[in-house]
This record gives sequence, structure tokens and C-alpha cells, in this order.
Amino acid sequence: MKRLSQILFVLGTIVSVTAVVFVASGVVDSLSNNGAASEQVAYLSIALYWMLGTGICWCLANYRCRWRQILVTVCSIVVCIGSLELGLRALRPSLALRELEFVRSETNHHVLLPNIDYDLGRFEGRDVVVSTNGDSLRTDYTVESYLQSTHRVVCLGDSFTFGAWVNSEHSYPEQLESMLMKEGLRDVAVLNAGMLSYSPLLHEQLLKKTLRKYRPTVVTLMLDCTDIGDDYHYGLSLDLTADETRFTGATTPYAKPHLGAFWRLVKPLQPALLAPFKLLRRLNDNFVAHDPLDYYAFEIPVNGHTERDRFFIYRYPLDVTRPFFENSYQRIQTIAQYCDSNDMEFVLFVAPRYHHWSDKESPNNWEFKRYGAFKRNQNVIFDFFDDKMESAEFPIVNMLVPFRATDEFPLVFDSDPHWNEAGNAFVARIVAMELLKHIYGISSDREPDK
Repeated sequence: MKRLSQILFVLGTIVSVTAVVFVASGVVDSLSNNGAASEQVAYLSIALYWMLGTGICWCLANYRCRWRQILVTVCSIVVCIGSLELGLRALRPSLALRELEFVRSETNHHVLLPNIDYDLGRFEGRDVVVSTNGDSLRTDYTVESYLQSTHRVVCLGDSFTFGAWVNSEHSYPEQLESMLMKEGLRDVAVLNAGMLSYSPLLHEQLLKKTLRKYRPTVVTLMLDCTDIGDDYHYGLSLDLTADETRFTGATTPYAKPHLGAFWRLVKPLQPALLAPFKLLRRLNDNFVAHDPLDYYAFEIPVNGHTERDRFFIYRYPLDVTRPFFENSYQRIQTIAQYCDSNDMEFVLFVAPRYHHWSDKESPNNWEFKRYGAFKRNQNVIFDFFDDKMESAEFPIVNMLVPFRATDEFPLVFDSDPHWNEAGNAFVARIVAMELLKHIYGISSDREPDK
């Protein structure tokens, strides 16, 4: 057995040295997401697996005379990891959950996994959990339970509709349901169909391919200022040659493995531990070098310049950015036409960011520098859609007006631009009033800030 262990050790060392040369030559760069593989991760992975292999070889060479010590060591490691796992789950239950991540979808660009409890993270002193249903939506409704209601509202939108950094019961779609009931609309169900980083282009796909089986009677779309750039960005990966709408990229979605709280604890080592398996998968899969889920790999040509963030619409007058707004508006019109042809009412809500109405909200916003020092044209999104109100065949609601009129504070998180619980409640009141007025013909004396 010693000779076998020696042979295995030599082979393992040769493979490791070959891997080092392979990495140093830059060959693996073509298999990375951005064309430049991390040498640090690669070398750490080689070192870890070489040490693991060396340990196994030593055990093979000495198990006859030291099997007791080897057995005690292995059992001790297992017990230690098991105890640590149980302790972490008791002290921080959210660590036992899978970290929130997207997987690729050739029909919807990116989605969450179905029927999963995610740990969105700890934010401003709270753990935020995200639970999905069988269609990867952040809702407790199934198709069957949703269809039991007479009035079925679907809320499309991005992270603001999804309820970033709040638990699901505090997202505005769930609060909207209870508010509509209080206003006399008893048999109503509101489905949260918001998804992080979605835009009208992706909302259209979600509505046609997933939400149609829910047979909504009302569809709302909450438009954010980043949606204009997102529609352009996602449109670049749209395959127009296919018979059905699809996005380029890997056809098979892969989620990162989740092995419990201890696995989360060793997160810094995960890239190195998973590197060999990722490499083998990419050698045998339809891998593309550019990862379409890289949200911040954003470029858009504007007025002879290349802008690299979605807030470019703040920096140019409407006559420059109008083509991008028109592109998104065409997507929205397509959604409205689909709704009309399927007996669904449609309402568009144009939402402001906090800086549109306040200079006191979110003083430590991590994203602030992306907005640019000069936001002369930050209101052009409202100018554009205000101009569309008369000609549009569906209601368009400018939400900047009620936000500017309210004295409620704060409506946004201290360090993040998303609405806090109070902000979501405020938005729910606005949406409820507009739906009652435009769709259900019910007048309400309640003001948004009451």
C-alpha cells in the first residue's frame, strides 16, 4: 500500500505542477466570465487539493499501523463540523438558508430557483428571507389558490416591487392586498411578480410565459429609472433569429451548491473548492465567456459617449435620450396590448427615486456616486411619460406628485435607495387609490400619506 500511495502522490504532484503551468500560461482565461481568470483562486485551489491528496496518500501509507489515530482524527473532524453546523443554525438560522442568487434562463434571462427559502442577507440589523413558489415568484400563492379569488392583481416591477431588504409581508404588493380589502374589495388576491433587475422587456416574457396561467384580471407595472438602460442592456442578448423569444447564454442553469451553515462560513474558500468542478463543467458545456448575469458590465452609447451606468438619463436632455425611452415605451405598449387581448386591465406607475423628492432621505446611500454630480435631467422620465398620458390607451400614474406632497419620513433606507417598510406602505396606498379609481370605480377618501 505504501508503494501505491507513493505512486499516487507522485501523480498528484505532477498533475498539480501541470495545473500551475496551465494557469500561468493564461489558457484558462478563455473559460472565465470576463476573460481574465483569477490566478489567486486557481493557485489556492491547486494548493488545497494537493494538500488534500497528500493527506489521503499519507493515510493510505500508514493506515495499518496508525488506523486508530486516523479514525479518531476523522471522527473528531466530523463531530467538530457537525457541532459547528448545529451551533450556527441555532445562533443564526438564516445561515442555514441558501444565499440569494440568480440562475440563467433562456426565456426570462435570469430567475430564482422555485420553492426555495433564500437568505437575502442581514441589512440594517435584520435578517431578510426570500421564499419563492413553484414559479420562482416571491409569493405564497400557488396557481390554484390564486385562481380562487375573483379579483386577481399582478404587480410587475424590479427590486422595488420585489421588496428588496424587507420581508415579504412588508412589500407593497402584499400590503396592497390588505388595503384593497379594507376599501371594500373583498375577494381579491395580489401576486408579487417583481424580480430583481427586471425591466419591461423581461416583464413581457414573464407575463407571457409564466403569469398567463394565473389569469390575472389586473396587471400593474412599476417603472424605475434604471429600466430604460436595462431594456437596452437585455435587448443586446436577445436572440431575434429564434422562433420564440430567447436570450443567449448557457441553456442549462446551474445553481451554486449549498451545504448548510458551515459551508456559508467557509465562503472565502468556496471559489477555490469549486474551481475544478466549474472548469470540468465548462469544458463539457455550451459555455460563453461573457456572463449575461453580470449586471454591472453595462455600456450604452449616448451622444457620442459610452455611458457605463443606468443613470445616464440624468445627465442628458430628453431630445438625446428619447430613443431609449421610446424603446422601453414600445415594450410597455406590447404588455398593455397583450393584457387587452386577454381581458386584463393594465396600469403603468412611474416611480421616483428618493432624490427626486428629498435631499434628506438615504444619507448613506452606497449607490449615490453612480447618479453623477449633476442631475439636471433627472426628471425627464416624468416629462416623457406625462406627455404620453393623453395618447396612451392605458392609465399612466406619475408617482412623483404624491411623494413630493407627503411629510412622511423616512420612506427609504439609510444606506440603500429602496423603500423601507413605511415606503412600501406609502406606495401600496398610492397603487390602491389608483386601482380603485381607474379599475374598480370605487372612490376613496383616504390620502396616500394617511
